[in-house]
Amino acid sequence: MPRKVQFSREMIIDAAIEMIRDQGSESINARDLGLRIGSSSRPLFTAFRNMNELLAAVRAEASERFLRYMKVAEETDNGEPVSKRMGLRIVQFAYEEPNLYKFIHWSGGTMPDVAALSEIMAIQYMRDYQLTHDEALVFFRQMMIFSLGLCSMITHRVYKFSSDEIEYLLSTQFEATLAHFKKNGCNTKSKGDTL
Repeated sequence: MPRKVQFSREMIIDAAIEMIRDQGSESINARDLGLRIGSSSRPLFTAFRNMNELLAAVRAEASERFLRYMKVAEETDNGEPVSKRMGLRIVQFAYEEPNLYKFIHWSGGTMPDVAALSEIMAIQYMRDYQLTHDEALVFFRQMMIFSLGLCSMITHRVYKFSSDEIEYLLSTQFEATLAHFKKNGCNTKSKGDTL
C-alpha cells in the first residue's frame, strides 16, 4: 500500500507563494521549500515530478490570484467605469505584491501570454466606452505599455510612488489616451504585431 502523502500540492504551492512574497522567486529551491513546509524536499517530489512542474503550478496559482485581485473592480462601484478601476487594480497589485508580480510577469526575463488579460479588459472597454473589439484591444495595448512601465518602476524600486500618485498617473494617462481615441479614431492596424 502506498504511503499517504502528508503534504498536498495546495500546501506546497501556498508555501512557495509565501516564500516568493517574502524573499522573491530566486529564493525557491527544493531544500528551502521543504524546510518551509516542515519537511525534507522529498514530499515536493511526491506531489510534483520535478521543480519545473512545481514552479509551473505555483505560477498558475499566482496568476489566478492576480486575476481574482484585478476582477474585484467589477464588484465595487466608485462611479468610475469598471475598466478604469480594473487597470488601477493591476498596478495596485504590483505595488502591494511586488515579488509576486515580478514572478508572474517577469520570470525568466519574459512576460507570459497576456491574451487572457487582454480579452478581459477588451470586453470591459467595449462595455464602458462603446469601442469595437479591435479598438478595445488597441486601447488596452496602449494602456498596458504605460502600466507595465509603471509596474516595472514600482517592483524594481526605481521610484517609490504613493497610492495617490499611482492613481493620478494612471487616471491622467487613461483620460489622455481615451481623448486621443475619441478625437482621432483608433488605428487597429498595429505595426508592432511582429514584436
